[in-house]
Amino acid sequence: MNNVIWVDDNDNVLGEITREKAHQEGLLHRVAVIYVVNDKNELLVNERAKDGHLDHSSAGHVNIGESYPEAAKRELEEELGIFGIKLQEIGSSRARDKGDTFDNRHMFKIFICKSAPEKLKEDEVRRVFWADPKEVYRDMAIQPEKYTGGFKSTLKIFLEYYVKTKK
Repeated sequence: MNNVIWVDDNDNVLGEITREKAHQEGLLHRVAVIYVVNDKNELLVNERAKDGHLDHSSAGHVNIGESYPEAAKRELEEELGIFGIKLQEIGSSRARDKGDTFDNRHMFKIFICKSAPEKLKEDEVRRVFWADPKEVYRDMAIQPEKYTGGFKSTLKIFLEYYVKTKK
């Protein structure tokens, strides 16, 4: 089990804990989120292999000794086979996803890049597809159960940035 970086509400490091402990006890820890876009202003949506929920293009825990950008690049390589891209940080957010067997509290740093998936990590990613981000946002309001908590909490930040830069 990998350890994760336990943080407070201001992203100050409190220590390192196991991912399992963080998720069982609802302790806030770091996650890098990446939104992959294309030339048609579409967003790459990830359908998770383990539960079928729709999620960010790519995301993952920040490992001990790793920065948010390093984690973002590692996750893009592992999950989507995307190497050597330029990331731009666009914001941060916190989210809580609670279920019967977990209590996830994540501190997100959100990145964007222009690319396309090369090779999916099949045990994590069932499939990916391109979608209009505004349509995804509207669908989240109608069918929120289809989406991960993290995706729901960061998509608005992505849209605020993306709409502003596309004018």
